[in-house]
Amino acid sequence: MNSKARWTIGILLALVIGLGVGLAVVAGDDSGAEPDTVTVSTEETTETEATEPETTPTETQPSNGGETAPSGGQPDGSGGLGF
Repeated sequence: MNSKARWTIGILLALVIGLGVGLAVVAGDDSGAEPDTVTVSTEETTETEATEPETTPTETQPSNGGETAPSGGQPDGSGGLGF
């Protein structure tokens, strides 16, 4: 018997054994035998009226666009990183 046939038989045998074990696990699982009972208690809720949030006006200062970029770059586009 050549090695390719041995490998094929071994893989098929492992597959059959794996499927058999999986079937045994599924057949032995009794979690669906009796459903769990869940009791939920509810309390009466009261309704509240929604109110609009209070806002306080604030003054904003005009922005000049942030800080300026640091200078030191070269005219050819190679910046000041020393490269």
